Amino acid sequence: MKIIQLLTRPQRRGAEIFALQLSEQLKKRGHEVLVISMLSGTGDLAFSGEFIQLDRPEGRQLDWVGFWQLKKIINSFQPDIVQANASDTLRYGVFAKKLATNRFQFVYRNANMMSPFVKSTWQKKYYRFLLNHTDAVISVAEATRLDLIDFYGYKNATKTISIGIDPFEIDRLKNQSVDVGLPQNFLLFMGGFVPEKDPEWLLDTFFENKRIWPDLNLVFLGKGILENSIKSKIREYELENRVFIFPNQSNPFPILKQAAALVLPSQIEGLPAVVLEAMYSKILVIANEVGGIPEVLKTGKTGWCITPQDTQAFIQAIQEVMTMPKEAKQKILDQAHQLVCTHYSLPQVTLQFEQFYQSLLKQN
Repeated sequence: MKIIQLLTRPQRRGAEIFALQLSEQLKKRGHEVLVISMLSGTGDLAFSGEFIQLDRPEGRQLDWVGFWQLKKIINSFQPDIVQANASDTLRYGVFAKKLATNRFQFVYRNANMMSPFVKSTWQKKYYRFLLNHTDAVISVAEATRLDLIDFYGYKNATKTISIGIDPFEIDRLKNQSVDVGLPQNFLLFMGGFVPEKDPEWLLDTFFENKRIWPDLNLVFLGKGILENSIKSKIREYELENRVFIFPNQSNPFPILKQAAALVLPSQIEGLPAVVLEAMYSKILVIANEVGGIPEVLKTGKTGWCITPQDTQAFIQAIQEVMTMPKEAKQKILDQAHQLVCTHYSLPQVTLQFEQFYQSLLKQN
């Protein structure tokens, strides 16, 4: 097959990283893969095949120059499949498809819950229009697939295919040195500093309960619009010696493997790769019960899955992580590790994408 993968921009975000990992696996399986990023970005992403960066400006809903550029590439490459990977790639793919002269199956990869981001009736109609011009949607979790169908009344083909993690790559990277000064005994937040991930709530909760855990620290790994607010609160709370912020790392696994637990207080999620990466790496996970997270994280079996806004349950989970017997902790770690190895390895997930692509081409 000839496959185009569309990215929003070069950035170290889950949707883009996974799309490139998927592209590498598809290429290894003998498919011809072209990767195109639409908007300008500064992320250090790489692909062993052809990677075109169009560097279109931000904020143009009707970017006819960008639509036309993408259409020309599609007409030249003659793909069987074009997959748009979240965010702005949907509108670019839809309008390029309407302009293109060759036929292909246009797939949208739905990496998050869509309904919580819609703020108006007009916005809902606009996204319904775009979705109705796709041939199929691949959702990262069953929760995100059902949200799409219920909220938009989507009637074309849908399929739940999770993200996958690369065990061999994690094993290779986790023992490399890390160029940051990590504290001892820390909880790790890894992700965007954005409202839906709720890092400020985590910081507030840590401050309010700092006396419970006098020897526990907190590390934030990432960046985003809330970064300055978080830094200001750290100073206000006088937590400079216990809370640390580090930027996104090209290799975060040496940091992850040293964490006492990964903590994700997100209010909206699809199924973040970092949850599976932590589970594979035998790091305990405490996360909110949102999106596809409860499909892999079972309290007392593979981690702690907490009802959103239940502050006491989140605090109790941290307390259990810090005090539970070693044997009980090891049982949870082993069960989480086994689940990821059995169902969420990148080669297994790639095969599911390949089979779904082939089924769409057979129907065409």
